[in-house]
Amino acid sequence: SVAHAPSNCQDPEITYGCQRRQHNLFQGVMAMAPTASARSSKRRRMCKPVATAGDEGHAQGEDSNRWPTKTLKQEVPVIDHKKVKALTQEMKAKVEKEEKQREQEEKEEEEERGEEEGGEEEEDAESSESELSIQVDEDGRICSVEGPLTRGMCFDPPVRVFDNFIATDHVEMLRGCCEQCFRIKPSKGRYSAGKTFWADSGQSPRCELECLALAILKRHCPQPAAASGVEWWTLCLDSNSEVGWHWDRDYVLEDSGVNIHPMLSTVTYLSLPGRHVSTVTLDILSPASRDPAHPISLPETALCTVVASRPGRHLVFDGRYLHGAPSRLRRQNLLGTRRVTFLANIWVGHKPSNASKLPPELQHWRNSDATRSGRCSMENVLCAVPELVEAGKPRKRRSRTRSFCLEDGRVSVTLPRPPVKRGRAGTVVAAQVPGGLYEK
Repeated sequence: SVAHAPSNCQDPEITYGCQRRQHNLFQGVMAMAPTASARSSKRRRMCKPVATAGDEGHAQGEDSNRWPTKTLKQEVPVIDHKKVKALTQEMKAKVEKEEKQREQEEKEEEEERGEEEGGEEEEDAESSESELSIQVDEDGRICSVEGPLTRGMCFDPPVRVFDNFIATDHVEMLRGCCEQCFRIKPSKGRYSAGKTFWADSGQSPRCELECLALAILKRHCPQPAAASGVEWWTLCLDSNSEVGWHWDRDYVLEDSGVNIHPMLSTVTYLSLPGRHVSTVTLDILSPASRDPAHPISLPETALCTVVASRPGRHLVFDGRYLHGAPSRLRRQNLLGTRRVTFLANIWVGHKPSNASKLPPELQHWRNSDATRSGRCSMENVLCAVPELVEAGKPRKRRSRTRSFCLEDGRVSVTLPRPPVKRGRAGTVVAAQVPGGLYEK
């Protein structure tokens, strides 16, 4: 039988020609079309998962009729054993180096810790040694087994004032150095501002202020009877700021109840001309020991010296004397330039525990040209022959008795009035005044 094309086929290409050609054409078209089973088989082949090399045996063992799997070939890298050995040795050397460095750091830390502990022990031993070996004579000064240590020093009169003590061309430079030092090391003192530093008599100066301190030591103590040095500091205060009444002491030993004083105390004035508070000294000695339970015994009368500030002036007095710079000497506020002073205490046979080493930031010369040329040295920073100032008489009008703070109590002192005549400003006044009354 002959297959006929569908009757609804309206394509003119199918209907033309004889029936045989139409039959062959229809059969060819039907043979080219895929069957349903062929389409599903193709779909299964496209969605079939690819088995790995490890799953091949398992898949075949479970189901032999399962789809064939494809084994993936893995590329095995070639290992360079020489390179691995070199890397291993490098890592081992690095680890050993880090361990050695860590051990070295720990060893250094232990050594530093041991040095600090040893230094503290040495300091404690030295301090205890010095405390045990300190001897004081009947006048309250440090002495030795052989005798007093006051050789080469002058204590008569006990209070002396010199004008033109500092060379004129050094006053301004030293004033700037004092201000710089005061800014670097601010006030931490008990009675006045300033950080104290120490310089041995045999050392070389490292800055202008240390040069001045050693020059003052050499001027007042040219041939010390024992190991000596100078404790120095600076003060830069407002014109109406005061320095409280006090005795110069080793304040570390003072806390333990022992009062040790310097041989001499000095004040060098470097302020610009102006109205500043004056330094006042009283020949009142402190007790040998500090006992808060008992009040300080003051004499009936005392020699009072009032020293006004003047550029280049120098005050030296017995280190055992009570002194200060009270601001109540004048009623009005003393507005003007700052009061700049350089203070130096001379010690023989003892070094105060509260004095520290000069910090690195102060160990440089401010004027290096003057240092190289020799213009700034211990020989020429002071005048060769300063002018000794004689103390004048105070005003006849009696002063009122004033009360000031002194340690844990208050002291009442009658201070002499300086003259107010023209041309007498900056003079030195000394007079016997009634002794103060100490109250707790």
